[in-house]
Amino acid sequence: MSWRRRTTRRDSDDEKDDDDIMSPFDFDFRFGFEDIDDLIKSMFKAANSIEPQGPNSNAVYYGYSVTVGPDGKPQVREFGNVKPTNRGTLQVGSRDPFVDTVLDEKTNELKVVAEMPGVQREDIHLEALENALTIRAERGNRRYDTTVPLSHPVDTTTATATYNNGVLEVRMKLKGSLKPKGVSIKVD
Repeated sequence: MSWRRRTTRRDSDDEKDDDDIMSPFDFDFRFGFEDIDDLIKSMFKAANSIEPQGPNSNAVYYGYSVTVGPDGKPQVREFGNVKPTNRGTLQVGSRDPFVDTVLDEKTNELKVVAEMPGVQREDIHLEALENALTIRAERGNRRYDTTVPLSHPVDTTTATATYNNGVLEVRMKLKGSLKPKGVSIKVD
């Protein structure tokens, strides 16, 4: 059923025909929703075609984390074990763990926290660069793989990591100080 307004011809040809003028209610409410419906159907079809590899391996999840960065701008990050492609289908691969970064100005360090349940401490492999942290872990059918961009350059030699109850915490000292150093300027 269309939500378009039905118009009729006027009896007099002299009166102005307003069929070309649209009111706020002269549009089809379903416009654009067919594409979304097709996308959802294809995602469910792809999710149902995944071969189970263990007791909980048929779990499919995908989400967004929205936080406000230190500059006051929102930061949107994806996580999950599936990714949508530009065709609307699912690309199944390793899980992208839920990751959060916290800047501690008092201790001048950056903390990266990642949720990775189902793996052991010895399954985790970390690689730190000055501006990114790569996290990989694999145990059975659980595979995690992500690269976390770091908001500030870090000293990789100071990195320490702990893993407890499925939560990985990596701490690294920042290169330099966050507080800007002022310079006195002489006025002539």
